[in-house]
Amino acid sequence: MAEQNRASVASLSTTMAWLSACGFIFLPAAVIYTFLEPDNAHWLMMHFDHGAEGMTAATPLAFRLAALLCALVPTAFTMWALWSLRRLFLLYARGSVFSQEALSALNDVAVALFASVIVAFVSGAPTTLLLSWPNGPHHREITLSFGTDDVATLFIACTVLVIARVMAEARRVADENAKFV
Repeated sequence: MAEQNRASVASLSTTMAWLSACGFIFLPAAVIYTFLEPDNAHWLMMHFDHGAEGMTAATPLAFRLAALLCALVPTAFTMWALWSLRRLFLLYARGSVFSQEALSALNDVAVALFASVIVAFVSGAPTTLLLSWPNGPHHREITLSFGTDDVATLFIACTVLVIARVMAEARRVADENAKFV
């Protein structure tokens, strides 16, 4: 039975590593496509805060490119989380659950998710300003957004961080007990 569970965990972990890698590639491509082709990107159903929701091709390309650079900063942190997840799942697939590498990858996931929310909050102001700048005086916006998605992501990040710390403590106790045997 234990061998069957290990095989199941390995299979599921390999699948999740593959999906994490797909997300790592898809996410920045979708963000870039949305800013370059805003009128054609609605089918992606990407959710952007900070004024990018109403962005159209009428917004000059230079302003969309500058806003894209702002949007890519939190995207980069999410990519870090996805890459760390990929690394973590590959370690799990090999049976390395409590290794220092696995704990480090799990910690990286938490830090990257937390940072992505904070950076997205901060980058909202320049993003909305850039996208609304062509509207002229008295029609420009600077917005900051913090919603339920952000709260959920922060909660997940904190949960993952606690799990990483609990696993590190379990590893320490196991190592300590192994010394007595």
